[in-house]
Amino acid sequence: LPTSFETVNFGSLGGSDLGSIQAALTGTIQPRFDGPETDSDDPNLRFNSDTGARVTDSTIIRLGGEWEKGDLWARAEFSSASSNSERPGLNSQFNFINPNSLVPFPNVPFTTPGGNTLTATRNENSVPFIYDLSGGALTFGIDFDSPFAPTVAQLLDPANIAFDQVDIDFDTNENSENAVRLDVSYDLTEKAPFFKSVDFGYRYSEVQSSFTEIDERLGLTNFSDSPLGTAFGDLIIPGPDNFGDSDGRALALRNFLIIDPDRAFEDRDAVINTIIDAVLAQNPNNNIPSLETDQSAFFDIAEQTHAFYGQLNFDAEDFAFPIRGNVGLRYIQTDIDSTAFEEINGVSNLATVTGSYDFFLPRVNLIANVTDDIQLRGAWTRDLRRPDFSTLNSTVTFATNENQAVSRGNPNLEPEEIETLDISAEWYFAPASVFSVGYFKKDRTNLIGSITEEAAVDGQNNRETDPTCPGGGIFNPVAETNSFGPANTTGICVDLTTQFNDAATTTQEGFEVAFQYDLSEWEDRIGWASGFGVAANFTHQTFSGGSVIDDLATRGIDIINAIDGIYDPANFVQVTQLRPLLDFSENAYNITGYYEKFGLSARLRYTWRDAFRTLDTAAGASLNSTLGFPVVTAARGQLNGSISYDVTDQFNIGIEAVNITKSGITQFCVNDGALLCAQGIPDRRIVVGGSYTF
Repeated sequence: LPTSFETVNFGSLGGSDLGSIQAALTGTIQPRFDGPETDSDDPNLRFNSDTGARVTDSTIIRLGGEWEKGDLWARAEFSSASSNSERPGLNSQFNFINPNSLVPFPNVPFTTPGGNTLTATRNENSVPFIYDLSGGALTFGIDFDSPFAPTVAQLLDPANIAFDQVDIDFDTNENSENAVRLDVSYDLTEKAPFFKSVDFGYRYSEVQSSFTEIDERLGLTNFSDSPLGTAFGDLIIPGPDNFGDSDGRALALRNFLIIDPDRAFEDRDAVINTIIDAVLAQNPNNNIPSLETDQSAFFDIAEQTHAFYGQLNFDAEDFAFPIRGNVGLRYIQTDIDSTAFEEINGVSNLATVTGSYDFFLPRVNLIANVTDDIQLRGAWTRDLRRPDFSTLNSTVTFATNENQAVSRGNPNLEPEEIETLDISAEWYFAPASVFSVGYFKKDRTNLIGSITEEAAVDGQNNRETDPTCPGGGIFNPVAETNSFGPANTTGICVDLTTQFNDAATTTQEGFEVAFQYDLSEWEDRIGWASGFGVAANFTHQTFSGGSVIDDLATRGIDIINAIDGIYDPANFVQVTQLRPLLDFSENAYNITGYYEKFGLSARLRYTWRDAFRTLDTAAGASLNSTLGFPVVTAARGQLNGSISYDVTDQFNIGIEAVNITKSGITQFCVNDGALLCAQGIPDRRIVVGGSYTF
């Protein structure tokens, strides 16, 4: 029941003006009982408690030595590093059974105002809500003015909550790297004055990463199967009531019950056993999870790399403009083996996919001293960015949520290739002070991206249940259907997100202006104040190229076509756009004020960046949930500061503050300033510490 609206202008995409639509801004969501088709137990209130941790043991061993004779210098080193992490998780959920609703507790027949006889069976019961989406915030809470609203005492009564589900996770990730390297340098100063030295070397590394997972859900739908909160004894406690304190919002959920997160973390097994005992006491036929390792999530990736390099360093002091720098070449050859379980005709077997790549990577750096105060720099390099192991593994992890896309890696991914040109001029106009202007250009190929293949939806908003998913997506055998199929069934086609290399070249170019100045040269005149200084820089950049096309997802098609009054799927119009470079801001700047003197170091730094598109949504939403396009994170600034003091030559103390002004994160769907999609509320973070060297 909206009480006010706002105009949402979706802007334009792909040359098409998407137009505007009226969207609810404030209002309430009330229970409805006016027909036999009405879902009599909506809307629902659920209480979640998520607890998790990461416990990591790391070991690093390095052994090396140096040798020098005459003009020859050499260094050899062996290193071995391992990091083993365990991630236990226990996430529980209860449904609130509203005793003030027109619907009695489930399994009790009732008559609606319209004269229809209904019986609710699910372990949920309607709760009225109020929302206010104005001011760039997503605020909501219980509508206590509604005649159906529960009281605070009822919200905190364990007899009014029914167990809904618990997710039990235990992930293990083992990583290791063994490497051998040899570096050699030969001094050429006496033999060829123009050339200073030649460097060359070799590095061999073996990197391995394996992952195992226990991911089980005990979920109950019917009230007759679900124990009430009273069956869990002292495990049930009131949740924190400070959710409105982050930004002073009036609407927030402040009264609810959860499983004690401290006990869920400290004595996880006992809490799991208590939950299972209560579920079996309610119904001995309830299915209990086996807590076995999930084969579909297992992966083991091994990477072997040989790297050779050579570099010639030079310094010509006799030229009109003294010039120095180096010219180098690297050769890298990598083999990758990705092992995971592959299911064929219902049978799972380990399968290994192999891949390999090799690159020649040249590099040139030049520095010319035009005058004593002016210096020119130039660099041309080819480099690569390797894919993360998380994008290489070919495992598939299924969730019970029908709206959650399934992600699958690609062991055949190649690294991104980056060709960079940098040119800059620097003017050192005072001691410890500089003004510089630079131009850069980066050509990126094999850019690693993700793309979502949507699961088909028919005219009744149902998804396919054919395990081959002929309309697209991937079959999720554990997904619990609700909105996209008959309730209380499992197995449905869902969206599939995969990784790929974009063969088209993306070009990123721009300029940067930097400035730094302090008052150190005025020490004789101003004394202690000579420790003050300022540093700032500004970057402007543009991009072009790429070949990834985004289009409207199912929800987006409904909304955008509704703007033009089109509701028949047969007449729907699709909108597409070339995907821009992700996490790319056109403009960015930072400015820092600092003080350095008498052992005191203080800095105050403000950073700002323009809006940018990203797949990293504050709410972890899929492309389908964001209407089909990467979200736009709005322009944002952040203020950080730090102070440290050298008490003695060995002892230092300090304090660091991050996000002093509690700058928030706002993300929009489709275009910047269009539909508000997600709101992040990061807090201020303060770290106090000290260090002692000996």
